[in-house]
Amino acid sequence: MKKLSRKKILVLIILTAIVLFAVLLIQRKKHKLAGAPKYGMRPVPVRVITSRFGSLATKIDYLAVFEPVQTANVSARLTTVVDKLLCDEGYTVKAGDTLIELDGREIKNDIAQAQSELEANKATVTSLENSDKYWNREAQRDKTLADKGDIPGAAAEATADKASEFEGKLDAAKHKSAALEHLIGSLETKLSYCTIKSPYNGLVTQRLVDPGDLATPAQKLLVIEDRSQLKLTFDIPQQDLAKVQEGLSVRFISNGKTQKAELTHMYPSLDKARMLRAEVFLSGNQIDSLTCGQYLAVSVLLNEIKDAVILPASCLIEGPEHSHYVFVVKDGILTHHKVKVLVSSGDKVAVEGIGPNEQVVTNTFLGWATLSSGEKVEIIQ
Repeated sequence: MKKLSRKKILVLIILTAIVLFAVLLIQRKKHKLAGAPKYGMRPVPVRVITSRFGSLATKIDYLAVFEPVQTANVSARLTTVVDKLLCDEGYTVKAGDTLIELDGREIKNDIAQAQSELEANKATVTSLENSDKYWNREAQRDKTLADKGDIPGAAAEATADKASEFEGKLDAAKHKSAALEHLIGSLETKLSYCTIKSPYNGLVTQRLVDPGDLATPAQKLLVIEDRSQLKLTFDIPQQDLAKVQEGLSVRFISNGKTQKAELTHMYPSLDKARMLRAEVFLSGNQIDSLTCGQYLAVSVLLNEIKDAVILPASCLIEGPEHSHYVFVVKDGILTHHKVKVLVSSGDKVAVEGIGPNEQVVTNTFLGWATLSSGEKVEIIQ
C-alpha cells in the first residue's frame, strides 16, 4: 500500500477535529433546547408593589411666603427735613423707641409766637373784665337814678351802651384766647409728629432715608417687622374657595422635616386678581430654619384618610361604571380584586378591598389586557 504523505495526514487530523467539535456543539445546543420551556408556557413577567397601611389626603398645593406677623412702613405725617436718624437696618427696637427726629424749629417758633400772643391777650382779657365789671355797676346805678328821676334817661342809656361795648370787647378777647390755645395745641400735636417712634417691638429691616433728606407723608422712611410671631401667607384662586376653609391642616417641609399647621385666617374679600389671601400662623419650633421672605411649597389637606391601604395609582384597572380592580399575586398565580378608591392624591390612592402586605401588580410589559385571574406570572425586580 502506498504510504500517505505527512501533509495529507495533517489535513485528515484537522478535518477530524473540526467534525468532533461540531458534534460537541450540536449536543450542547440540543441539551439547552431540551431544558427550555415549551412554547406558550412561560409565565407573564410583572412588577409588583407590597400594599401597606398608611394615611393619605387629597390636597391642593400653593406657593407661600414666610412673613412676620405684622409690618410697619414708617413715614412722616408732615413735610420737613430729617434731623436725626437713631436706628439702622438690623436694629432691634421696642414699642415707643424714637426712630427718627424731624426738623421742628419752624413749628417751635410758631408755638413760641402764639404763646407770647396768648399771654398778651390774657392781660387784655383781665383788663377788660375789670372794665366790664365797672361799667356794669355804673349802668345799674344810673338805671336806678333814672327810674327815680334823679338823672335824665339818656344818661342812663349812654352808661348802658358803654357797658355793652366793654362786654363785647371782653367776649372778643376771650374768643381770641381760645383760638390761640387751640392753635398752640394744634402746633404742639404737629411738633409731636417730628418725633417718629416705633409702633411695636420689632426689627428694622429697611432704612430708606438719611439725615438731611426731605421727608414727606407719601415717602416710606423705615420698615419695622414684628417677629414675635411669624406666618405663611398664600393666595387662593376663586375656584378653590368652595374646598378651602379656615381650620384645615396645612403641610410644608422645613429643614427636611414635614410639618403641619392650621390654616388660621382667610381674608373676607378677593383682590383684583380674584385671589383670596390666606394666613398660617406658626409656633416657635416651626420657624427655626425659616427666613422672612422665603418661599415654601405648602399643601392644604382637604380630606385625610388614616389607616387605609395605600397603593400607587398605576395599580388600578378601571372597570365598567367607574369601578376599579387590582391584580394580586399569590404563589405565582394572579387573582383580581375589586377595590373602592377612598382618596386619590397625585400618584397614590387609598383603597379598601384588599389587605396590607399583598403583592399587587403595578406594571406589566405586555399590557393589562394580557392578564387574567388564575394566570401564572413571574415577578421581576
